[in-house]
Amino acid sequence: MIALMLPPLAEAQSAGTILFKSGNAIITRADQSVHPIFQHDAVLNGDTIDTKDGRVQIGFIDGGKISLQPETIYKINQYSFSGAQDGTEYAFTELIKGGLRAVSGLIGHQTPDRYQLATPVATIGIRGTQFTAIFLGNKLVMTTQQGSVDVCNAGGCRNAIAGQSISTSSKQSQPQHTHETANISTAPPSVSKPVYVQAEHLGKDRISAVVTDSVMQASLTDLSGTGNNPPGTPPDPNAPTTNTQTDILLSGIMQQGAVNYALLDGTLASNANNNLSRYQTQDIDLQLIAANLNDFYSDAFVSMGQVRGSINNQNVGLLSYIAGDATQPANLLQLANLNTPLQYNVLASTAPVLGNQGRTVAIGTANTVTGSLSVNFATYAYSYGLNIPLGPLTYTLAGNNTLTAGSAEFANNGSITSNFNNIGCIAGCNGVMRDASGNLATIVGRFIGPAAERAGIQYGFNIGQTHALTGSIVLGR
Repeated sequence: MIALMLPPLAEAQSAGTILFKSGNAIITRADQSVHPIFQHDAVLNGDTIDTKDGRVQIGFIDGGKISLQPETIYKINQYSFSGAQDGTEYAFTELIKGGLRAVSGLIGHQTPDRYQLATPVATIGIRGTQFTAIFLGNKLVMTTQQGSVDVCNAGGCRNAIAGQSISTSSKQSQPQHTHETANISTAPPSVSKPVYVQAEHLGKDRISAVVTDSVMQASLTDLSGTGNNPPGTPPDPNAPTTNTQTDILLSGIMQQGAVNYALLDGTLASNANNNLSRYQTQDIDLQLIAANLNDFYSDAFVSMGQVRGSINNQNVGLLSYIAGDATQPANLLQLANLNTPLQYNVLASTAPVLGNQGRTVAIGTANTVTGSLSVNFATYAYSYGLNIPLGPLTYTLAGNNTLTAGSAEFANNGSITSNFNNIGCIAGCNGVMRDASGNLATIVGRFIGPAAERAGIQYGFNIGQTHALTGSIVLGR
């Protein structure tokens, strides 16, 4: 049925991008060629992804996301989106085996009849939603996290709203509600404490003395406004570990260069006793230790800070993060009714960090970035100008671009200049971040809050051939 509904397939049409990959995952193209998967690779119509022992997260062209767990085979039959409801939009994919978590994009919200996930025993259709599906041993279990999901086959259809699950074991048996839950495991925890800082004296607990001396004296939960204590209040040493479900932007410098991730629906945990914290998704186990209480910001919509730690056991230098729920596609579409652009001004910023191959060379001062972001949600246009000081130098980032309709993510590879006749960029300044398509960018951002009350921006650019400057900014309208 799905095959009959498909229009002619455009050759090598891009359906999305690999946002994250771990393990030995491979991709088989429509021409049957097999390739290893790397972060920022394009995924094409006709591709089949086999995660093997790894995990893969895909960002699709309509803003949708799929996270695939280990031992999963997933095929993209056709994923087409022009940015408008013009009859060409399709999201037809297939779970051959394994498990996945899906967050639908604009196709699922605007034209849900054109979004279908096929399995060997039933087809899953949605109405703008989030769901988890597992197909193992000829049995499908689907659990709805948000919205409404239909599971249909030759035996009939069954609908599940948030919190409900449906199961079936054959094409002819009508799907039934079940008390089983489709659970996707998170990335395995680190097996040992990471070495947090290179080229620094490490104590017996393997934590840098520099970090230990400056570690914050409040839990990340209290700083994010979800705890009972005001920001800055020393935590109770006997307090239990607390967890918060949220989305996160993460950037920093590792040995192989700059990294940035845009992660959704992970669990942020903090321990008030030793201030160690962790952010986990299906794909990433990020272990953190806070570096400076003065480099944290929080309000009702967002929290921001700098940390040291490891990503899936790989040591990292100083990272900056912005945590807060991304604005949903339907809410962003409502903002298109506004007649005038929205103006966002800088509320807070982390200290700019100058790094060189994973080592911190210099750190600026928190809350010194100035500038603004102007967004016209009706025309999908935005522009920005940011001033980032580091010692006597001030770097200016400027640019403009267009948004993807209904997507909370944006990125731009704009201009980079400095004061004193551009002396700071005399050896060259270039963006080192990556947008959703894997292209180089100067800034990567996200709208945060139910009505895009906040914008989080992370910047990263090379200074010459060996150094890079990174940091995070929260803006409010």
